[in-house]
Amino acid sequence: MMNNMGLTKRSSIIADFFLDGAKIIFGSLVVGAFVPSASGMHLSWLAVGMGMVGVVAFLGIADGISKK
Repeated sequence: MMNNMGLTKRSSIIADFFLDGAKIIFGSLVVGAFVPSASGMHLSWLAVGMGMVGVVAFLGIADGISKK
């Protein structure tokens, strides 16, 4: 049986994973939106919107896990 400390550490690792995912998505959006020559094409507003939804979702998941 797992004690509470092991569960807390595992939750922290999973929350960190989602936080890092949000950072990667946001960084990709910044490069794609503000440096169009890096992506080779213009980034549509739909892609930016979906990326921001993804960032908010990942941050929400990370926050929810870290509060447990």
